[in-house]
Amino acid sequence: MQLNTFYNSKVFDSNDKEIKKVLDKGISKLNRVELIEFNKKLLKSKLGDSVNKIDTWARYNTIDVINDMNKSGIANAWIGFDDMEEGYISPEIVKRANDLGYLVGPYDSYHSIHKPGEEKWSTASFKDKSLYENATIENKKGEKESGFQGEGRQLNPTLSLPSVKERVKSILDEGYEFNSWFIDCDATGEIFDDYSPNHITTQSQDLKARLERMSYIRDNANMVIGSEGGNDFASSTIAFAHGLETPAFAWVDKDMSKNKESEYYVGRYYSPTGGVPEVFSKQIPVKEKYKKVFIDPTYSLPLFRLVYNDSVVSSHQWLWGTFKIKDEVGSRMMKEVLYNTPPMYYIDRTEWEKHKVGIISHDKVWSEFNKKAIKREMTDFKFISDDRLVQMTKYGDDLKVVANFSEKDVKYENEIVKSNSLVIYDNNKKVMYKPEQ
Repeated sequence: MQLNTFYNSKVFDSNDKEIKKVLDKGISKLNRVELIEFNKKLLKSKLGDSVNKIDTWARYNTIDVINDMNKSGIANAWIGFDDMEEGYISPEIVKRANDLGYLVGPYDSYHSIHKPGEEKWSTASFKDKSLYENATIENKKGEKESGFQGEGRQLNPTLSLPSVKERVKSILDEGYEFNSWFIDCDATGEIFDDYSPNHITTQSQDLKARLERMSYIRDNANMVIGSEGGNDFASSTIAFAHGLETPAFAWVDKDMSKNKESEYYVGRYYSPTGGVPEVFSKQIPVKEKYKKVFIDPTYSLPLFRLVYNDSVVSSHQWLWGTFKIKDEVGSRMMKEVLYNTPPMYYIDRTEWEKHKVGIISHDKVWSEFNKKAIKREMTDFKFISDDRLVQMTKYGDDLKVVANFSEKDVKYENEIVKSNSLVIYDNNKKVMYKPEQ
């Protein structure tokens, strides 16, 4: 719907009042939001009553789902698009999410830059076409540092701010009511020395520039800022971080990342229905050796939470949402409560209906606990069984969680904590919780 060549005078009536108004202005002068609306009107003018009214298009899979989430009791959420362009498909969803009190924001990145005219994804394209030759990072050998997945080059952050300002302004000028912004890679710790003779840059300067561009968007556009990773150096700049609780790890094994015949394959970045791609929705098992490193609660230490619980919200990396791993959904829900980690879901109509009961029941427990825990420091963490499968976190003096990840009931003080369940102690109140999967 973003084609500026969709209008054809032989097909559409140029005397139609609404069409003529746009033609008089000039199609080339329309911004992306206006262009989409114009093309919708063109399509409707030919299809007539055989299709629904324009303002209902895409609602079933977007706004209606958001409304149902809110009606179901989910009062707080961050809604992020998986691409910088996704908000243009249904601009109304951004406004509706904002009206309901949710945080909503685009995916953005200033990490990779592709050769002009050969861009493979939207964030790797910049209006300033000189950047590709004049603002990319070189190593000691004088070779250009490759971008993500070996595509393109690494943009030098110290030379990126004018493009950051231009991109953010152009999106907001089109009328979007974003109140949040997710910037990929800037908090991961991937920083560079740039040996290019024209812009020699140290890692310290690189890091400072990353923080400056995130701070610029936060302060000048009044956005709640998040990034991937959430390393210590970014804690004073970002409000949320993706990837600390469950990092991205599919790349370590070809059965997960490349072998499409494997049961462990994470899935394609594609959805035949236009909804949630299978890389997010497909549930897979994980090999035992990776469970030990990335999933097993006996190896979990919430060190970041012990320091930053009351200042940075940390979550899973977006490829590893709450429902992603077969046979581990319940234990991951328990860890989300234990460590005060927000659950992560990928929502369209199909996924919402599929997981609605589990999402709502988990949200009731997690959100009530989070309202109290997020305002406090995590003051204590303990393994309270020899096999490390019974764990306790404490938030201040009167709020704690005891989680039993084992297959047998255990006694904690004078309380029996059932297998694969937890107990929240809030002053004299106790909440027992076994997740529904």
